[in-house]
Amino acid sequence: MSRPQISTSNVRRTLSAARVKLTAPEAMQPVLGLMKGGDPSKDVSAARLGLSLLWLADDVIAAVNRKLERVNISEAKLDVLMIFAAQLGRPEEEWSVRQTPSGLSEYFGITKASATGLIDWLENRKLVTRTRHATDRRSTPVRITPEGEKLVAEAVPVFEQACGELVDVLSERDRRDLQRILDKLWIHVKAPAASED
Repeated sequence: MSRPQISTSNVRRTLSAARVKLTAPEAMQPVLGLMKGGDPSKDVSAARLGLSLLWLADDVIAAVNRKLERVNISEAKLDVLMIFAAQLGRPEEEWSVRQTPSGLSEYFGITKASATGLIDWLENRKLVTRTRHATDRRSTPVRITPEGEKLVAEAVPVFEQACGELVDVLSERDRRDLQRILDKLWIHVKAPAASED
């Protein structure tokens, strides 16, 4: 049975042809000009780095999603399936992520409606199934199906290659430096979410 093609309209925006032809400073110049307002001496270097990170994040997702088109799934949907597959066969009390819309919402930092939408998409393709909790009638745990497991097995090598290709241009030293910086940014970006609870 062949899986339906994912809609490219549902994939995050693709690389803009205009932005690809420009260097990062050239692409950012109009936005940085707006940030400076009427003051050309205003320091927007921190905002420039943040903007670089933000735009690069969009482009990274688009690049990975283009690779994943071979297996007809997006990175966000594959993330859910990989979590479910990784927890397969483990007792529920050992799970790092509750396999419910609210559990996915908390883990991925998305709305419960977005988590439900991901689950609906996966369920419509028979990659997951909703079940009833034995003791909590309000809870609807989600389980990966054999078809979902098969897709994960097929997609993980493609995903691994796509992730690796993102840093092909970097030397080992650059990779270590970037990992150290990204680890620090991860904590910084995640910290406000934790303190808002």
